Amino acid sequence: RAARIGWPLPERVAVAVLLRPAREAVAPAVAPDVLLDMECERPRMVVPEPDAPGRRELLGRAAAGWSGAIGPAVPLLDAAKSLRWAGAAVDLTERGLLPAGELLQCTEHTEALVLLPPEELIDDLTRRRLAPLDRCGPTHGRRLAETLLAWLETRGGAPEIAARLGVHPQTVRYRLRQIRELWGGEMDDPDRRFELELVLRARRLRGELS
Repeated sequence: RAARIGWPLPERVAVAVLLRPAREAVAPAVAPDVLLDMECERPRMVVPEPDAPGRRELLGRAAAGWSGAIGPAVPLLDAAKSLRWAGAAVDLTERGLLPAGELLQCTEHTEALVLLPPEELIDDLTRRRLAPLDRCGPTHGRRLAETLLAWLETRGGAPEIAARLGVHPQTVRYRLRQIRELWGGEMDDPDRRFELELVLRARRLRGELS
């Protein structure tokens, strides 16, 4: 098929998935070597040698006004993997979890793509790891969760965490004492700390934490 249309087979490609801004939207004005399929509900692009100098900027201008995502650059035979990640990013865009109105680079949203799609697994881990917060009210529980995440990400002292959260250091010390009381020895287990940071980052990506 490539030979019939005169498309030289590239070594690497990236696949993009687009969301139509309107049913009658004009197709993106892509370069001649970019394959564009406008017949799908979600149009697709196959971009050869996506890491070539200036390629990203050209694609961004061509897709101005469109929402979508472009998957990671992969060997040609792995194009379906790039398509899968682009589709996952567009799913998150439709849910309002990734920004719309531009062509997103999946490689710049790795955290969201890894943490948000497996909802059932993350939700179950969240329920188990954040169970101690059930003893707190919603507002105080959210503040403790934000303080815990700031501590896990920085491992800093009260002044550093306070500056990050915009509160007084004494408030942070009080919250950290409560956190230690709630989770106890789990705070000293690196595997538990990793899981706590994982679920708290997922909550932040969903907009549940600031």
